[in-house]
Amino acid sequence: MSVLRRSRSGYGRFARLAWQAGPGLTAVTAFTVLLSASAPLGLAGVVGAVVGLAGDVAAEGLTSSAGRSALWWAAVAAGLLMVVWVAGSVRSAAATALGERIDASLQRELMRAVEEPVGVGHLEDPRTSELIAVGRETFRGSWGRPGRLASTVAGLVTGRVVLLGACVLVADFHPLLGIALLAAGSWTAYEEKVASRAEAAHHYGASEVARRLEYLYGLGSSPEAAKEVRIFGLAGFLRDRYSTLWQRSMADVITPLPRRAVAANVVTAAVVVCGLAWIAVRAAKGEVSAGQAAVCAQALMTGLLGVHQSAWTGLQTELALATLRRFDEAIAAVAAFANDAPTADEPVAAEPAGGDRPRGEIRFERVSFSYPGATAPVLVDLDLTVPAGRSLAIVGMNGAGKTTIIKLLCRMYEPMSGRITVEGTDLASVDAPEWRRQVAAVFQDATRFPLTARESIAMGRPDVPVDQAGIESAAERAGVADELEGLPSSWDTPLSSHYPGGADLSGGQWQKLSLARALYAVDHGADVLILDEPAAHLDARAEARLYTRFLELTAGLSTIVISHRFSTVRRADVIVVLDGGRVVERGSHDELVALGGRYAEMFRLQAERFSDRTNDSEGTAEVTA
Repeated sequence: MSVLRRSRSGYGRFARLAWQAGPGLTAVTAFTVLLSASAPLGLAGVVGAVVGLAGDVAAEGLTSSAGRSALWWAAVAAGLLMVVWVAGSVRSAAATALGERIDASLQRELMRAVEEPVGVGHLEDPRTSELIAVGRETFRGSWGRPGRLASTVAGLVTGRVVLLGACVLVADFHPLLGIALLAAGSWTAYEEKVASRAEAAHHYGASEVARRLEYLYGLGSSPEAAKEVRIFGLAGFLRDRYSTLWQRSMADVITPLPRRAVAANVVTAAVVVCGLAWIAVRAAKGEVSAGQAAVCAQALMTGLLGVHQSAWTGLQTELALATLRRFDEAIAAVAAFANDAPTADEPVAAEPAGGDRPRGEIRFERVSFSYPGATAPVLVDLDLTVPAGRSLAIVGMNGAGKTTIIKLLCRMYEPMSGRITVEGTDLASVDAPEWRRQVAAVFQDATRFPLTARESIAMGRPDVPVDQAGIESAAERAGVADELEGLPSSWDTPLSSHYPGGADLSGGQWQKLSLARALYAVDHGADVLILDEPAAHLDARAEARLYTRFLELTAGLSTIVISHRFSTVRRADVIVVLDGGRVVERGSHDELVALGGRYAEMFRLQAERFSDRTNDSEGTAEVTA
């Protein structure tokens, strides 16, 4: 019963979506469904009338009253055939357009739900990211889109109406035969629905296997992995793993045909065949006219076609309904995860008096934080100060909590205890989007937007008119202006070779472009600059350029630098060392080296990597690091 309730609720949800997406298209689809179902039934009656007049026409000719009647019914039959064709075409077009609107509406709803929470925890938490991925990926293939319901439900309803109408026509010939057709057809439709629902459930139950197959296929066919695949001889390994996994998946999918569904189809076919034989016998004995026999025979065949149409669209309908349910589960999971959390559209509390954004010293006051599902905290009673208008570098081993500090400062997560203040104002009381407009960041895994070079930099402040002079200035300071101007269409070149006239950038060029985007944001109001491994993908010359211009780039900004490159770190005004979620050392580069603690040890180890063995290690390190 719970399955049937879910099915009914799914149809109700689809009906509401369809009406909201396009009431006119919904009405047109519903009307043409009725026409598509009723016209074949009417055609069966008309053909029966023509057949019934055939004997009189043969005896009296077309000019007789019977002939004229036969011609009139033939014209009606032609008109009904035209109605069937036109109604089917209009229904298909209207349902397709309605489906596209439904999908677009759901995509916007998913985007809104995913973007609404202030933080990104729901995107990184495995409990919700799995559902979000399913909701997102199903829109890539037309077979599973919820919008397909507009077409499949139309076909399903048409088949059911045709079956019901055919049973009425057959019952007029003999009530028991009509009842038998209705019972057998309904049983077949039910069993096909159960089988389709089970197959749809298997598809989503095996979605992890499907994703692994897609991943293996991508490794074997994408240019990104081609070098490693060849150098390590992975081609055969990938093909074997793909084949093994595919065979395992198919063993689950290809199961014996459901016995009850087969039995139902056999019974329905037997009802139709026996009914046709009975009609033929009675017509031969003269117990029914040729016209009656023709109507009943066509009604039986039309009813059988209705059953087949329902079965044909059943699997597609169940897949689309399952997708819609998974989509709603994703929305509900995001809402549950972000329950009582601040949203991107409204602040948690009133902004500071006057509506001014807080500026000045940033303080982490006894901040503790652990990720959902983690067994140990990342930060424990962290006290940290970012001086106003000065630069702070954070160093530490992997997992020390450096990137977590950035996420908390950017309001991607909220502290579990303690607070973050800006010039004494609790950051939790500030509108998150408004605060983020004050922050510019270069992340280590910065997004590579496949837009034009101009747009990619201007996205640093999309809410202001495009400032070409500012774009060029930011690109020049980031050291990427000459490279962008040298592209095929200069600033208008799409930054992807997948687009006509586009071009790809190297990892270092992308990182410099990300720096240019951040500097563009700084030029238009941001005064907190975050640099997360800014030299990770830069060559020696570009890194040296960043090193020499570090003070210029960060002048007057509250800057946080995270880096394993001490050539960048040492230029910061203040350096802190994290360990165990706490600050264990603090000072300038010279002070920390003189202290001889963890910073000094890390600096010494890195300096030795670049020092010439024939030179004095300490002196060379001082130059290269």
